[in-house]
Amino acid sequence: MHALTLIRMRLDPATKTCIARRVDEGESRGDAQRCLQRNICRQIFWILERGNQPNADELPQAA
Repeated sequence: MHALTLIRMRLDPATKTCIARRVDEGESRGDAQRCLQRNICRQIFWILERGNQPNADELPQAA
């Protein structure tokens, strides 16, 4: 999770803006990073909960 957060902080423009805004509001960079980690965890959990199960039309046909 730490590596994912660092990569996102370095490469994603929206994340850079969010971190900069939080630091300007008075939070430390570590607090902003922890907030980002919680957000990423929520996104991953949501994807896992949703399941992304394919429809019957999307399943490959057996030979």
